[in-house]
Amino acid sequence: MYDPNTPIGEVLHAVGSDGIILETEGNTYAVLPLDDNLIDYLLERNPKYIDSCQEIRQRMRAGQFRSHDEVKRRFSGE
Repeated sequence: MYDPNTPIGEVLHAVGSDGIILETEGNTYAVLPLDDNLIDYLLERNPKYIDSCQEIRQRMRAGQFRSHDEVKRRFSGE
């Protein structure tokens, strides 16, 4: 059990790459090291990110943006 007054740096150092569940008065937190899979998981479920992606798709459909392949074709002279 950790003392709630322990600096977060000490807690993270003690946990290392395993992660930990911290429980305080009425709250539970999962502290996990970030890796590509976790970052992808979190981004894919972030409402602001989802909204931004939808806005970008709408702009692309309206011709305001070009796809990566289209830009490559334009610069290659095709």
